[in-house]
Amino acid sequence: MAGARRVVFVVVVRGLKYVAPMSLPALSLLSDHRTELSESFEDTFASLEKYFTLGDAPDDDDTEAARSVASLLAEVQHSSDVDCEYYPCTLSGADPTSDEFFAALGVARDERCEVSGWDNPRLEVTRAVAGEGVGSALALITRLNSDALTELSSYVTEEDKTAIDAAIARLAALGPIVGLQLCTDDGASKLLLTLARRPSGKHVGVLTIAIET
Repeated sequence: MAGARRVVFVVVVRGLKYVAPMSLPALSLLSDHRTELSESFEDTFASLEKYFTLGDAPDDDDTEAARSVASLLAEVQHSSDVDCEYYPCTLSGADPTSDEFFAALGVARDERCEVSGWDNPRLEVTRAVAGEGVGSALALITRLNSDALTELSSYVTEEDKTAIDAAIARLAALGPIVGLQLCTDDGASKLLLTLARRPSGKHVGVLTIAIET
């Protein structure tokens, strides 16, 4: 796909240099959602095409599982400066928590960048921990900070909390939960994924976008 990039590893064996291509992770979305994202978030979508191989989600059990999670979050208002729904998605390739994943995206684990003037890790991948505090599945879905999590009712309505809890339970039933936050190249947005790892190694869940101002 135009705009996509490939990361390569260079291996030297007995003086001979061999360049081994490393594939980008494959991020699959429903076709109409890809169109919606490309039109509504043009600059953010450019980073999607840079860091992932984008494709249409197949009609299979993984996609259906992702859709079931997204459906539970359909009415939840995302806590960013732009209301963006949670899109079902699947992610294939290297495990997001692995060094191989960071290498495939071409991002160092300690790499930093600014988003609307705020310092952030370029890419942050977190395995969910128990509870409702920092690092929990609740924190990964809402992306609320520690102070906001202690005053959750001021940020999340009771109805939305019920929906989020149901989505977390659904993800947990699918597999271990992991959250991914990637600062995109427009300097103003973050790509957020909350996913469950299936036994096959594929990750399924939801994608949304936070616009920082």
